[in-house]
Amino acid sequence: MFTKEIQQGVFVHVLPTQQFATTHIAVNFTQQLNKKTLNERVLAGNMLETASKKYDSQTKLTQVLNEMMGAAFGVEVFKIGQLHTIRLQLNLVHDSFVTTGKSLLNEGFDFLNEVINAPMGNFDEGFTPVIFDRQKEVALDEIAGLKEDKPFYALRQALDTYYGPSIQATPAFGSAKGLANVTAQTAWQIWQESVAKDRIDIVVVGDVDQVQVTQLAQMMKFTARDNALSAYYHQPLLPRVNQIKVVDDVVQARLVLGYALPAAADEYFIATVFNGIFGSLANSRLLLNVREKSGLVYGISSDYNPYTDLLLVEAGVDQANLSLTVKKVNAELQRLQQVLVPAEELTIAKELIKNTYTMTLDQPLYLADRVYNQQLLQRIMSDDDYLRRIDAVTATQIRDFAQKATWQLHYEMVGGIADEQ
Repeated sequence: MFTKEIQQGVFVHVLPTQQFATTHIAVNFTQQLNKKTLNERVLAGNMLETASKKYDSQTKLTQVLNEMMGAAFGVEVFKIGQLHTIRLQLNLVHDSFVTTGKSLLNEGFDFLNEVINAPMGNFDEGFTPVIFDRQKEVALDEIAGLKEDKPFYALRQALDTYYGPSIQATPAFGSAKGLANVTAQTAWQIWQESVAKDRIDIVVVGDVDQVQVTQLAQMMKFTARDNALSAYYHQPLLPRVNQIKVVDDVVQARLVLGYALPAAADEYFIATVFNGIFGSLANSRLLLNVREKSGLVYGISSDYNPYTDLLLVEAGVDQANLSLTVKKVNAELQRLQQVLVPAEELTIAKELIKNTYTMTLDQPLYLADRVYNQQLLQRIMSDDDYLRRIDAVTATQIRDFAQKATWQLHYEMVGGIADEQ
C-alpha cells in the first residue's frame, strides 16, 4: 500500500495487486455535511456523469468509454457520518491486455481530468441549462418514486423523526425541496468550490506503477487546501422515546426502532460482532427468535452506524403483531445486556463476519472503498489485523457494549388511507 500527499489535502493511494485484469480508479471529493451545498453537489455529480465540455453529450461520453475498451464510468454520492462525498469511478482493462500500444491508464486519467476540471458549462451560465434542467428533473422524479418503496420510505421518515432539523436527517442524494431550489449557476459554483476546497483522495487498485500514478494525479493540477474533517455525529439523548405512527397505503406494516449506542474508537470491532449477533447476520437472534421461532415478522434486521451512534431495527410486520414485536425486540436486546453470549454462538458469528469480509477482497470496488475509508478516518490496518481483531472480541465486551444502548425511536407505518406528505 502506497500513500502520498501530492498537495496539502490531496492524497494518492495505490493498492498494487496482480489479482485483477482491470485497473480501478476512484476520485473522492469529501467535505463536512452542509445544507448550503449538499443538493448542489448531488446535481453537479449528475452533470459530471452525463457530459463535459469536450464530450458534450451522453452519446459522445459513451463513445469515448467504448474507445477505452469498454471502460465503466460512474458518479455516486454518499455519507459517512457527518461527511459528504462525491466519488467518480473508472474501471479500465489493464494495459497488459491492450494490443494497440496505448496506455488506458493514461487515457483514463486524461478522461477524469476532463470531466472534473472542464465540465459542460461556463462561469457565466453555470452548467449548460438544457442538460442541467433535464438532470434535475430526473433527480426529482427518482426521489418522488422512492415513496413507492415503502421499506425505504419508512426508514427515511424514521430518520427524519430521529434527527429532526439536523443536516444529518438529509440523505446523501438530497431532498426534493432542496434540489428544486438548485440552479445551473449555483450547482456550477459549488462544484468549483468542491474542486478547490474538498479533501481529495485518489485511489487506484491494480497492477500499476505508483510513480506513474502519482505523476498522472499531479497532472490534474489540484491545489493545496486546508480542511479538517470529522465524521462523527453525537446527538443528545432524548428524555423519552420519540414515537410516531404514519398511515400509508401498505398491506404490511413497517416498524423501525432506534437506539442511541455510543462506541469508543476501540469498540468498533465489538460493535460489529454485537450487531451481527443481534440482527445483521443470517443466524442473528432477531431473525431466529423474532421471525423463525415466534413468527411475528416477515423480515427483520439490525444496522449499526458507528459514526452516528445509532442502532436501527427494521421489520415488516402484520399490524396486529406490532406491539408484541416491539416487546420481543427489546427483550432480545435486554438479553444481550444481561447474559453472556455462549461460546459457540460467538464463534459462529465471528466466522460469518470474517467470511463476508474475505469475500470482498475479490472485488476491486470494495478494496478501493476500504482504502478510502481507512485513510479518511485514519483506521489503517491490514486484512490480517481486521480478522485478528474480530477474533479478539469477547462475550463480556459484547454485554458491556450492549448495556450502553438507550431506546430513542419507535416508528410505525400502518395500513390505511395515506397521510398527506
